[in-house]
Amino acid sequence: MKAFEWKWGGIIGGAGILWLVATWAMGLHARGLGMIQVTAFASIFIALVGYILAMRQLLKQAPETTLMEAVRSGALIAVIAAVLAVLGQFLYFKLLNPGWTDYLVEQWRLFYAERGVDEKGLAEIAASTRASFGLSTYATQAGVGALLQGILFSAMSFGVLKWHANR
Repeated sequence: MKAFEWKWGGIIGGAGILWLVATWAMGLHARGLGMIQVTAFASIFIALVGYILAMRQLLKQAPETTLMEAVRSGALIAVIAAVLAVLGQFLYFKLLNPGWTDYLVEQWRLFYAERGVDEKGLAEIAASTRASFGLSTYATQAGVGALLQGILFSAMSFGVLKWHANR
């Protein structure tokens, strides 16, 4: 692993953690399920911008780079970003918002209660929601998501940048 991968993995992973902390600090995580989805989508955009900038730098440093070499670098960047994403979830669940799972369980319970689900159904929903929105699930999704995004975004952005450079 080269300094390039360490640098961009740290930048992309760090930006993800900063986004998580910033959206929590602004109170966006307490504004219901819709806002939670918006902040999650925006985090994907932040990662995409990071990979575009990384692949742009890679092409400037080594214009002869092939797609496979770029994807390899993107995958290494993604490993570092994934480790930071998982660490970010631990930080969030343990220090910043230890009541996050309870909040989500209540939000989903309210969502289904408004749609007429009975108490027995709400209890079942609460139990499955608690399992779906716990630390281990979030940490797994953050790690796997960061890996997949890294591979996909590096391939896409490098391909577009290389095509544009060769026009």
